[in-house]
Amino acid sequence: MRPLPFEQAALARLLSGYAWLPSPAWAESIGWALAVLQSAIGLALLLAPRGRVRKGAALLAAAYWAAGLALLLGPAAWIHDPPYRGFPVIGSGQTLLKHLGIAALALGLYARERGCGDGARRALYGLWLGQLLVLVWIGLMKFTAVEAQGVAGLMRASPLFAWLYGPLSEQGASNLIGAIELATAALIALWPWRPQWARWGLWAAVSTYLLTNSFLFTTPGWQPGYGFPYVGGTAQFLLKDLLLLAGAAVLALSAPPRRRA
Repeated sequence: MRPLPFEQAALARLLSGYAWLPSPAWAESIGWALAVLQSAIGLALLLAPRGRVRKGAALLAAAYWAAGLALLLGPAAWIHDPPYRGFPVIGSGQTLLKHLGIAALALGLYARERGCGDGARRALYGLWLGQLLVLVWIGLMKFTAVEAQGVAGLMRASPLFAWLYGPLSEQGASNLIGAIELATAALIALWPWRPQWARWGLWAAVSTYLLTNSFLFTTPGWQPGYGFPYVGGTAQFLLKDLLLLAGAAVLALSAPPRRRA
C-alpha cells in the first residue's frame, strides 16, 4: 500500500515531524522504496527455502522493525497538548512500542536459520521485553483521560466490550482494561524465574491480542474511499498485535534460556 496516495500523505506527515528525516517532498520516492523493501522481505520469508535468502530477509526484518524505535526520540510520537504531557502519555508512538517485540521475533527467525543458540537466547529475551514494554506502557496509558476517550470508540462498537459502559464510566472501563494489562504484564515479568506462572500471563496476552483484533470486524478499519483490503491507520496498529501474539505464544512454549556459569 505504500505507493497509494493516502499512505504517501501519511508518510509525508511523518517526515515533517522529524528534522533529522528527509524532507516530506521525498515521500513518494521513499514510499516506493519501502514498498519494494517490505514486499521483498515478506515474500522471502514466506516463499524462500531455508538458507541464505531467508536468513538475510529475517535479519533485514529485525533491522527494519528495530529502526522504527528511533522515531520515539522525536516529538511527533508524543502528545503535547496540556494536560496530556509526559510519560506515559504517547500519541502515534503507541504503534512504535510494538516494534521491539516484532524485531525480536524476526531476530528469532534469523537465529533459527543460522542455528545460533546465542541469537535464539537474545531473541527470547527480546520477545519478553517487547511484551512488557507494550503491556506496561499502554496499560498505564489506560488510566489517562486521553486514552480512555481513544479506546471508547473501539470498545463501544464491539459487542465484546460495549456492555462495560453500562456499569462503568468511560474512564472506569478504560481503568479496568488497564488493570488487566498491568496484571498480565506482572505475570509475564516472572518468565525468566517462574515460567510456569508467567505462562498464565502469556496466554492472557494471546487472548488480549485476539480480542483487540476483533475490532477489525466491529469498527471499520479500512481506509475511507478504498475499502477492503486497504487498511487505515487504526487497522495497521491492530494488525501488529498478531505478531505480538506470535511472540507471546513462542514465549509460552519456550523455557527460559539457562544462564551460563
